[in-house]
Amino acid sequence: MLEVYIKDGCPYCEKQLEVFKRKDIECKLYNVSVDAEALKRAREGYNADKVPVVVEDGVVKNIGFGGGG
Repeated sequence: MLEVYIKDGCPYCEKQLEVFKRKDIECKLYNVSVDAEALKRAREGYNADKVPVVVEDGVVKNIGFGGGG
């Protein structure tokens, strides 16, 4: 299952989730706005400096959405 790191109020996160919903792709969400461990994992584990961060089986598939995030 995909893991997706998002933050509150992020339009790029919303667009990414809309794509997954439209394609009927299930994912586990981590909100870095309220989950300090998720934020640490995104930054330190995946070297992400923006959201959304899409991870599959421990491998980063995407950081940001459409050049934003």
